[in-house]
Amino acid sequence: MIVSLYSTKGGCGKSTLAVCLAAYWSKSKKTALLDADPQASLALCREEVLQVPVFQDTGKGIGKTIARLAAEYERVVIDTAGYRRRKNTEALAHSDFVLIPCKPSPFDVQEALAAVDLLREISDSKERRGAPLRYAVVLTMAQRTAVSARFREELENSGAPFMSAQIGQRVAFVETPSIGFPDAGSVAALEIELLARELKRRLKQ
Repeated sequence: MIVSLYSTKGGCGKSTLAVCLAAYWSKSKKTALLDADPQASLALCREEVLQVPVFQDTGKGIGKTIARLAAEYERVVIDTAGYRRRKNTEALAHSDFVLIPCKPSPFDVQEALAAVDLLREISDSKERRGAPLRYAVVLTMAQRTAVSARFREELENSGAPFMSAQIGQRVAFVETPSIGFPDAGSVAALEIELLARELKRRLKQ
């Protein structure tokens, strides 16, 4: 399974969510993280804590790197660059599923819907012929407030694919790159588990 995280909106938790998903899957599956962002945010990860190897490729032919990792690992999580670029498009086209992290704010919703438009284009491209790309928006840094509920409803009404699972604003997620996956049984761990399970279900549909 190759899962990419893509958003052109900074601060939406894209890299953090990539790390958390990889750390969760690594407990039962051979998992790798691929940093496709020139900012190299994943360089801050402590591999010995996460028990997930981190690779980097921001050059031409990233598709070959993805194929190589997919042949060796059961799960490959890709953190793409936070802007539209050709390498991003190539990485997204080689994915099984693309998650679009989105905070509950009007700016983030606008960028998430623009990302959906791009992914529709990629899904209809000749590279994906016969194998439509699967993707969905996932609400991040959400709180149980009327504001979060309103933006969730706005995304659902937009017709964009939307994950039922959502990710809250929790310190445990920010700490994952340095101290490891949240404690078992914690709300943070449960949110990541629910997201991972939903991804698996959607890929089976």
